[in-house]
Parts: sequence; C-alpha cells; structure tokens
Amino acid sequence: MIITLVDVGQPQNVKTQRGSYQTLEVSYRNEQGQIQGKKIVSFSNPQVFKDIQTFQKDDKLDIAATKDDNGYWQWQSIKKSDGTGGTTVATNSSSTRVTGSNYETADERAKRQVFIVRQSSLANAVATLALNKEGEGATAEDVIALAKTYEDYVFATDEAS
Repeated sequence: MIITLVDVGQPQNVKTQRGSYQTLEVSYRNEQGQIQGKKIVSFSNPQVFKDIQTFQKDDKLDIAATKDDNGYWQWQSIKKSDGTGGTTVATNSSSTRVTGSNYETADERAKRQVFIVRQSSLANAVATLALNKEGEGATAEDVIALAKTYEDYVFATDEAS
C-alpha cells in the first residue's frame, strides 16, 4: 500500500517482566486520504522499526504488510515511493490469503444482505408459528412459506406495503 507519512513519534521504552522493547506511533494518510495510526514495536520487525524513523513528513512510502496469526496487520517492509505504485501484495507464510483490499464488493454486500433477511425471516416465521399454536404441527415447508412472505415484504418496493 502507498501511504503519505504524517508523523513519526519518538521511540518509547517499555519494560516487562521478560525484558524491554521500544514502540513508536506512526500517523499516516492512506490511499483513500484518511488519517490512520500504527504502533510499531521493535521486536515485531526490527528493520521496519529502524527504517520508519529515517523518513520525513509528507514522504510517500510503499508498505508491504501481512496479517499475523492473531489477525493484526504487520508491516514487513517499507521503502520510499514516488506515489504511483499500486497496492503491495504479500502473503503470510502460514496462510494463502492475499492482503490488499479485503472490502466486499457491492454485489457481495447485496448477497449478504439477502442472506441476513432470509435468516431473520426464518427465525420470525418459526416464532410466529409457535405463538399461533400452529408450530406444533408445522412442517419445514410451512416455515419456509411464511418466511418467504416476510422476505417478500421486506424487499417490496411499493409504498403501500
């Protein structure tokens, strides 16, 4: 990913029972222009920790990042960029997942919304049949038919419904 450096804080020493390490806060502007922050720790990737301190405000940087086993994005490498590069793609050795844009597309969001409405409609159909004492003899087809009615109502586009 290409970022624009906003600020690099001063290294802070952290002491633990196991020893000590350093952290520093990095503020940057992402590719969409949003300000974000990242805490860099000296033990995670010592070279990145060292390199980030050499850059200045408004430098454009190319960051290669991977998601670790705990689900946190870790910067693997950092270099100065002219700002024209694309997203750097990296993979985690324990996973085949490609990093980069992990946002859903509009079609994926729409499909997920249909699934959510269907699941909710099924749950409400079961609840309705149970309240009406029809649930004792209701079949799966009865539940699905009532759920489909609820689903159709949710997705109806006319103003009268």
